[in-house]
Parts: sequence; structure tokens; C-alpha cells
Amino acid sequence: MLTALKNLLRERVHPLCVVADDSVFLSLLIAHLSKNSKVIALFPGLRERGVQYLKAVADANGFTTDRVEVFQKKKHLTLHDTKQKQVDLLIGEPYYYGNDGMLPWQNFRFWKERTMLDSVLAEDVLVMPCKAMLKACAMSLPDLWKSRRFLSKIEDFDHSIVNNTLGACGDLPEPQEGPLLPFFIWQCGETKELSETFTVMEFDFSKSIGPCYGKAQVEFTEQGMCHGFVLWIDWVMDAKNSVVLTTGPDERYWKQGVKLLSQPVAVGVRGSNTGNCCSTLLEATFDPSSGELAVKHVFVI
Repeated sequence: MLTALKNLLRERVHPLCVVADDSVFLSLLIAHLSKNSKVIALFPGLRERGVQYLKAVADANGFTTDRVEVFQKKKHLTLHDTKQKQVDLLIGEPYYYGNDGMLPWQNFRFWKERTMLDSVLAEDVLVMPCKAMLKACAMSLPDLWKSRRFLSKIEDFDHSIVNNTLGACGDLPEPQEGPLLPFFIWQCGETKELSETFTVMEFDFSKSIGPCYGKAQVEFTEQGMCHGFVLWIDWVMDAKNSVVLTTGPDERYWKQGVKLLSQPVAVGVRGSNTGNCCSTLLEATFDPSSGELAVKHVFVI
């Protein structure tokens, strides 16, 4: 993040920067790196706590926060609030307070904020991150799959409400499909990657938010039982793709989205003559009105 921000600030002399998310780190970092900058932090979730934190840091380090303003009005930022100056840099980590337990693409609130700020953005505004990539990997997740199995009648009690509430996935009756659920993959017991990591689609933050569609076909690289697909977002910070913040299964501080199959599927490497599925086609559609991601898959022998 430090490298990406330094590269970005070299392109603007007296920038007006808007930090769109709840990252107090970025707000302070910009003010520290660029003495000629003016920073407006939106802090949509932190609000007053963000203000208190900035003040505490300023007091502890002996500097003023006169160049960092926290926008606390309920309405959206306008040119009146910026004294008719257009925004040169729109920046996010992105991190939103309260989104810790949510699906990765629900941090696309950053993209929604960028769209709502269109009227105050300069024509040559620099946006960081500039795009995002939806990544995926087919995985064996036996422990997680068993823990999310559909519950039928137990001791004559109907557990259908439990299934709907907790998001049952495994052993679902046809044609039902389980929801996408957020998990820390490293906490899910036994896991095994069965395919290479692949890109399903990209999201361009230089443009206003809109519907997106993508698909990708990938070969399996390991033999085993596929219980589902793990999906996450890689945030591309700069146009040169030199700084990428990944939130994949190896990252312990980010939750991934998991699409569990109704029934596990035996897969194998092409040419192994096992008769198992050798590849899969994954399709995804992003609906900006709801922020939901719909995922479909087809296995190929």
C-alpha cells in the first residue's frame, strides 16, 4: 500500500484526496507523504470513532490534522463541500468497518462510492484501486461440506428453517442450490487445491458501477473429490499492475466466498483414464443493484 500510494502521489502536486472507505491508515499516510495535499476521509462506518482515532494519533505524534477532514454529513460529498475544487485522487484500501463477516465483493461499496462521487471527480482523476479481479479455485473441502449438509427430519422435527437460516449446501434436494458463504479457508479443516487459480472476470473502477459477466474454463491439476469453489478478490492498486493486494485462501485476515456443491464430484487430471471430470466451466454475474454475485458451474469429462 505504501509503494502504491507513493507512486500515485508523484503524479499530483497539490492534490485533493478523498479516502472513500474506513481506512484510517490511508488518511494519515497521505497527509504524511504529501505535505501539499488536502485529505477528506469519508469513514462511512467509523464516523465519530474515526475522528477520535485521528485526533489521538495527532496528539501522540505532535502534529495537527488540519489537512485531514472527516466528512460527517449524511448527504453525499458535493463541490460545495470541497470549495469548488475537484477531487484529484480517490483512494481506498478498501476496508469497510462491519464488513468483516461478509463476502469479498461486498467491499465493492468502494465502486458504488466512486460512482456517487462522479460529480466531484476531475476528468483525469486517479482511482486507487483502479480495478479488481474475481479469482477462483476448485477445492476439496470435506470438513466444511459435512458441516453445511442439509438437515432433513431428525426425531420427527422438521429442520427446514435451520437449513434456510444457516445456509445449508450439501445434500440439497434438486433443484435447490446452496448460497455463497463467507469463510476463512484456513479455518475450514482439511483442504486441497484441485486446480490452478484462475480469473473469472475483472471490474474497472475508472468507470461507473455496472453489471458484469465473466466466465473461465480451467483444467484440474489434482485428483480428488471437488466439494466446491473458493472465490475472492484481488485488488489491483495501480494501472501498471505492479501492486496487487490479494485476499485469497493463503491470506489469514480476509474471508473468501465459498460455493459448495450439492454433491461432491470426482475429478482428475486429463489423460489419467479414470473417467473423472477433467475440467470445469465457471460463470459469474455481478448485479450492481443488489451487490450480489451469481455463480454457475459445469463439469466436463
